[in-house]
Amino acid sequence: MNMRPSPIITSLVFAVSLATGAFAAEPAPKLVPGNTLTITFPEMPPTFYALYAKKDLKAQMTVLLPRNYDPARKHPLLVYLNGGDGGTGDTLGVARGISGQQDFVCVSMPLFKADKPWTPGFGYIMVEPDGKYMWPFFKTMLDKVEALVPNLDPAHRVLGGFSNGAHATAALIDGSDGEVSRLFSAFLFVEGGGKLKHYDWLKGKTVMMVSSNVKSKPRAQQILDAAIAAGAKGTFLCEDVGQHDFPVAAYQKVGAWLHNPAME
Repeated sequence: MNMRPSPIITSLVFAVSLATGAFAAEPAPKLVPGNTLTITFPEMPPTFYALYAKKDLKAQMTVLLPRNYDPARKHPLLVYLNGGDGGTGDTLGVARGISGQQDFVCVSMPLFKADKPWTPGFGYIMVEPDGKYMWPFFKTMLDKVEALVPNLDPAHRVLGGFSNGAHATAALIDGSDGEVSRLFSAFLFVEGGGKLKHYDWLKGKTVMMVSSNVKSKPRAQQILDAAIAAGAKGTFLCEDVGQHDFPVAAYQKVGAWLHNPAME
């Protein structure tokens, strides 16, 4: 016996579903001060972390609202990129620490690598081709942040990271044909960023360079000096802990830089 519904019944069910909102888009999440929002992007390719760790994980990002979030005011944006393989897009510990969970909407995004771990000549450090490959995915994620949090301050947006996250920041600047420089007002490099080529795209931008040991200090200073020579407004911080690190002792000073009125 044929139990398939007739076209007429199917049409009626569809009409009722539309009327009752069964097929309506999911409601926007409520923006509660101090809350985090996690958004997945199943259509995106595997992240650097997923490839390197050989795990089947979908790309995702996490958005942290500040404790003083107010829908009636403009909030600055901090996109912080973690070191190594970039993690899973849910690590916000450093962003919480340096922002003090005040004022800034903080976003954790994963890294994407153009060359894969199993390919000949694979390079672990993020470079310009990686930035070019990664930028379309970041644009999609940033557009989603804008849709979720419509009151972001367009004039106070910071992109940065530690180690390979700093290298990724430089790669995004180099690989986006100037789009990243136009979108962000300031950049934070912690123990990385030495592969940057387009210092000219830092003209008029605010840049902070953080070194965590005396061995890296000369190179870090050299990178910042090149940015300043290109027209950036630079700040240098060395918090010597004797190793490659983003020292917790530096968080307060980096936070003061983030919240400086001159940044706005």
